Amino acid sequence: MNASSLAADLIAWSLQSALLLGLGLLLPVLFRLREPRACLAYAQGLLLAVLLLPVLQILQPQTGMAAFAGEVTVAGGWLGQLPDTEGPWSLPRLLLLAVGLGAALRLAWLGFGLIVLHAWRRGARPMELMELAPEVAEVVGKVGVRACLLVSPRVESPVTFGWRRPAVLVPEGFPDLPAEAQRGIVCHELLHVRRRDWLFALWEEGVRALLWFHPAVWMLLSRIALHREQVVDREAVRLTGSRRAYLEALRAVAFHSRQIAVPGLPFFHRGHLRERVVQLCKEVPMSRSRVVTLVSSFAGLLAVAAVLGIFAFPMSGTAWAAEPLKVEGDVQRPQAIHTVPTVYPAEARKDRIEGTTIVKAVIDEQGEVQDPVIEKSSGTPSLDQAAIDAVSQWKFKPATLHGEKVAVEYHLTFNFTLDEK
Repeated sequence: MNASSLAADLIAWSLQSALLLGLGLLLPVLFRLREPRACLAYAQGLLLAVLLLPVLQILQPQTGMAAFAGEVTVAGGWLGQLPDTEGPWSLPRLLLLAVGLGAALRLAWLGFGLIVLHAWRRGARPMELMELAPEVAEVVGKVGVRACLLVSPRVESPVTFGWRRPAVLVPEGFPDLPAEAQRGIVCHELLHVRRRDWLFALWEEGVRALLWFHPAVWMLLSRIALHREQVVDREAVRLTGSRRAYLEALRAVAFHSRQIAVPGLPFFHRGHLRERVVQLCKEVPMSRSRVVTLVSSFAGLLAVAAVLGIFAFPMSGTAWAAEPLKVEGDVQRPQAIHTVPTVYPAEARKDRIEGTTIVKAVIDEQGEVQDPVIEKSSGTPSLDQAAIDAVSQWKFKPATLHGEKVAVEYHLTFNFTLDEK
């Protein structure tokens, strides 16, 4: 697949996912889905659906196609490779380069954040039991997990990270907080450890890095982070047994904290904290049947939206794209407007190897050559590859049907023959 088709597919997927995410983010607001666990599962499922959109299209079975054919004779004279007149800096290639470079920078930023966290952990000191209120030991037993509780001068609010050796970094002023605040904060952070939220956070930040160019993905990831905190908040209130005391713990964190800017890993967000407090103060119970009904309805609507998006913005080379047609009747065949001479491989020419290769490809609505494959091999891999390399760079004036551009299948025969001189 060439750069043009890859760029076109990336744009098509971006539009498909924008439609799906736009509706997906709007539905819970319109129908007031407020159950944290259901919201979290729904948002994570929505992210998975967006990531699977291209896979589902690629896996669709291909339909049968008729074709037109052409023939090229490749002489074994001493011809040099002609330069690709399109050049390396075409718009599709620049687009893919920008996306790839942005993703690489974001992943590097994320990696740097992990290094910073490791350095913070090494620079922190273990917290002594005598520094903690007795209520903290009680809540540790209720949660049922343990983590290294460390005091760090680098943080202003608690930070939990790590999988095999999880750690909770707390600010130096943590021992001075009221006992109820200490209990609520430790309970919250240990619940993150128990749920293994660190692995999910890393996965989501990796997705954010790869899809940095898609604002709707950022919005969805922000919702996922908020709903995860709300789920933990509700469980922490249940374990501590006091909603009021837990709210005081959140206020204490907010008073002494600001957003922690670990590169690539934002651990504290004041906007999320406000929504979490509102959720705890105005929590409205929802019946299980209502939650199931809403989520099932959302899934059905999103499935329809996904199908509409796929048909409206089809990716190339999939069964959802326009089906290639026969070049017959009112279908006007495409015309080659830019061809690249086929280079006779030096080794094959030296060994005086000849052969015939038939390449099958699709000429899409933009006149691009899509997915060229060997339909009949010459028996010599280098000859076959030379044919693929050449036809991949060809450009066509698209085929048309009643004036509308259509895709057609193309068979091109390459006859590799040596000069007799």
